Amino acid sequence: MLALIYLGLAFYLGDQFCRRFFRFVSVAHRCAAAVLVGLLFSSWFTYVLGWLFARSKRPLFWADLCFFAVALGAIWIFRRRSRRRWGPYGEFIQPKPPGRALWDWVTLGAYLVLASWLMFATLDYKNDLLLIGNNEWSDFGPNTAIIQSFAVGHNFPTQYPHFSGETIRYHFLFYFQAGNLSYLGLNLAWSLNLLSILTQVCMLALVMALGQLLFNSRAVGRIGSALFYFHGTLSFLAFLRAQPSVSAAFNSILTLKDFLPSGYPYRGELWGIWTQVVFLNQRHLASGVGILLLVLIFLVDRYRRHAAARAEAVAQPPADEPAPAPAPEIAPVATEASNPPAESEAIVLSPEPVSVPESSPPPKRSFASRMREIAGNIIVFNKGFVFCGLLLGCLPFWNAMVFTSSFAILSLLFLFFPCRRQMLGLGLMTAVAALPQLYMLRSGVKTATRSILHWGYIVDPPTINNVLRYIGFSFGLKWFLVLIALACVTWFQRRLFLALCSMFLVTFCLELSLETLANHKFLNLWLIVGNLYVAYGLWRIWHIRPRWLIPLGRLAALALAAAIFVGGAIDLFPIHNSYFIQLKYGNDPLVKWIWANTKPHDVFLSDRFVNHQILLAGRRLFYGWPSFSWGAGYDTTKRDHVYRTLFESQDPYTVFRLLRENNIVYVAIDEGVRRGEFIKRPNEDVYSLNFQKVWEDKANAYSKLVIYKVPETPSPQGLKRPDPARAQARLMEIPAVTMFQGGKGAARGQFDFPRGMTADRAGNILVADTSNGRIQKFSPAGVFLSLFGKTGKGEGELQEPNGLAVDASGNIYVGDVGNQRIQKFTGSGRFISQWRPPAPGFYGPRDLCVTSDNFVYVVDQGHARIVKFDANGVFVTTWGTQGQSDGQFVEPAAVAVSEKNQRVYVADPRNKRIQVFDPGGKFIAKWPVPEWQTTSWIFHHLLIDQEADRLYATSPTTDEVLIFDLDGKRIGELKAKPPDKLEGASALALANGKLYVLCTFADRVRLIDLRAK
Repeated sequence: MLALIYLGLAFYLGDQFCRRFFRFVSVAHRCAAAVLVGLLFSSWFTYVLGWLFARSKRPLFWADLCFFAVALGAIWIFRRRSRRRWGPYGEFIQPKPPGRALWDWVTLGAYLVLASWLMFATLDYKNDLLLIGNNEWSDFGPNTAIIQSFAVGHNFPTQYPHFSGETIRYHFLFYFQAGNLSYLGLNLAWSLNLLSILTQVCMLALVMALGQLLFNSRAVGRIGSALFYFHGTLSFLAFLRAQPSVSAAFNSILTLKDFLPSGYPYRGELWGIWTQVVFLNQRHLASGVGILLLVLIFLVDRYRRHAAARAEAVAQPPADEPAPAPAPEIAPVATEASNPPAESEAIVLSPEPVSVPESSPPPKRSFASRMREIAGNIIVFNKGFVFCGLLLGCLPFWNAMVFTSSFAILSLLFLFFPCRRQMLGLGLMTAVAALPQLYMLRSGVKTATRSILHWGYIVDPPTINNVLRYIGFSFGLKWFLVLIALACVTWFQRRLFLALCSMFLVTFCLELSLETLANHKFLNLWLIVGNLYVAYGLWRIWHIRPRWLIPLGRLAALALAAAIFVGGAIDLFPIHNSYFIQLKYGNDPLVKWIWANTKPHDVFLSDRFVNHQILLAGRRLFYGWPSFSWGAGYDTTKRDHVYRTLFESQDPYTVFRLLRENNIVYVAIDEGVRRGEFIKRPNEDVYSLNFQKVWEDKANAYSKLVIYKVPETPSPQGLKRPDPARAQARLMEIPAVTMFQGGKGAARGQFDFPRGMTADRAGNILVADTSNGRIQKFSPAGVFLSLFGKTGKGEGELQEPNGLAVDASGNIYVGDVGNQRIQKFTGSGRFISQWRPPAPGFYGPRDLCVTSDNFVYVVDQGHARIVKFDANGVFVTTWGTQGQSDGQFVEPAAVAVSEKNQRVYVADPRNKRIQVFDPGGKFIAKWPVPEWQTTSWIFHHLLIDQEADRLYATSPTTDEVLIFDLDGKRIGELKAKPPDKLEGASALALANGKLYVLCTFADRVRLIDLRAK
């Protein structure tokens, strides 16, 4: 009940503010403005007070208490002022669009039902379980964590719950309000869903109001707002063409679980960035867009009033000239079929109309008095501009993407429209309110190495033609209707559309966040307002002239609307058919224990969770799911290192120091830490020997979770070190897996970012387990045989081993990248010697190859050269420099030698080519490899089949192995047998007619049987 009272007071205060600065198109417009402005201001007020009370145990209690007191006091003041009639507030724009408002309310009622279904279909709470739709599971991780950090935690000053210790860099105020409502009595799902439903319906009400104001048509407003649910992309065409029959198409639609792919193979284009899932994942987006729409409606009204006032001032004769005889007034007749008014046709209402008796002649007014009245109106307008600036200035903590959009759109409005002085006041107010927030959100973000300019969005290659094709495909038939609308509208409406198109410039020319794909939200915003022009295009076709074309026009309008409707309707079914992922929350033993035994601001070191009871209990993680933190601009590379040290170091003093430095109070270790992919050698013994175990999951309900409490100071007896042999023995207790099973880890058969492989004379496969600092040996069937090496700098120790090779005697050569040397071992792994070339030495011995006469060729990747040794490690020669000319390289990746023609082949992937040399380094030939696209991947590999005279080359961007003859003629390509893929192929080995491919991203080896090809 308190939550509903809070909302009621917020909406009332929002209305009191808005009706003092805005004129309204309709009652729905006024209600939407009251809701959005009330939420924005009440959230800010409560949050700031909560921050001021941060030292108290219950900051939200005092913040809400102050809000209720101030709100009730403001209501008393407003009521007294309204009785004194201190000005006419709540004015409506006249004339109103023709038609009945009833159908507007019916439309909004339908939106309310649809929005309620969408929100509860993706987030619900039943039987003490939090239910999250599978399509929204990952995005709800940070959102629910932020909500709970305020509702049952203590997040003042605010930090990101998945990355504790630094100020927040993610817009959070919408979720703060959801947490506040949860604190006031609503459950988590209801607090977020109620805000989401209200703000989405309000946004659509404002789209409707803008359409009615801009085009003087209720129908355009209703259609334009309805198009929000139907994106218009052409993705449905390929889907329908793939169906064998109409009945099969219906059945596929009804059972569809994935959103329609766009046809562009980019990350994100498969999970529906043009569908409702964006507004279901990013619940705060609709409310931010609603605030921008409020400002746009205000500006459109003011521009038209300004044009009308100027026209009237020009028409007013000087005082010493007789006024012309007044013409009889004719009331304009507005119909749905009438054209929208031009700029000068808007009507300006005086603040307080004066009633004059019919028998009294109109009072004569001087030219000077008329000018003073116009100047007074301009002053009144300035207040509205400043208020709009305050609204936009409050957005960065609410939704930073919408704030950026507002800046781009208003910059063009400043150029295209009058009222520039007032726009400067708007901009100044926006800057004053927004700059502190922007400073806080960008605090600590490293931008020096990243340019803000980025052409092409995610289109690859980013040519003008491809960008235009992408835009055309994404919005499909809507473009045709937009062009029709632009041909029919006034210059005023065209200028507004041009200002909206600044969203394309921002999307395709800038990179404002670390994740380029996030730019799609700018296009989502453009589409919301652009739908009004689509609706007007449909309306013009429906009312086509001359009359004999009306049946044809209406048939065309229905067909176009149906084509737009189909794609959006199909993409609603994956939401309907999604399943809930259940998360225990209410009456959960772990949540109850956390609430009872930990403090609201305590930090946990745990597995890198997306969602977990620790987060739902309102506590923060030292390091949650990294993609969230990376996208928000945090230094995840540095935290990766600290996190690994905390869970892998065997030095208890180092662990304790890092725990205290990062204010970690509890350490939670479960199977995700013990057997996950990121932590390879978990050090649970360090914690069990030195820290108190305060909670244990004996029922295995939380993946065998154990929680340890970090003491304030070490034990007087000192910290105990675990037995290294015991830790290694525990690791060896894990059953070995085959190299084909692999997987990330440190157990036998597991790998961590492996980048080198070769075959010995017996056909056994050697794999450089790079990040584990070791070499593993497997049988041709993939069975684990042995391993040697460990991380270190001494003889026989390895730091990031890469290339491998075996000579005729079975000796093993290892490119020890981290130690900048080549190491030579016996076939059993016993250290023999280490090699380094003359100055400047190695800078990354990436790959190597040993010939039958025991010459060793090494790719010194960092120095862009090839280094040659003899069998004893004596330096012979080197060739290559940095560049693109013949014989030059840009980060060469691999070397292979043909015994038949005595040619040395070098992979030069940055230059998209293979170069050929003689054994002394003389350039002979080159051939292009167009599949080697420019990416950050620099681990391509070459292998020569000495018997078949073929050269195999990995192509990671196309997930295949390319086949050439030794003269560079393309023979074919090889792929893994589906469903397998060659994920990040970095090395090749050939044995017994089988090609082995090391897949770095998958941490395993794939097998291609050449005899079956």
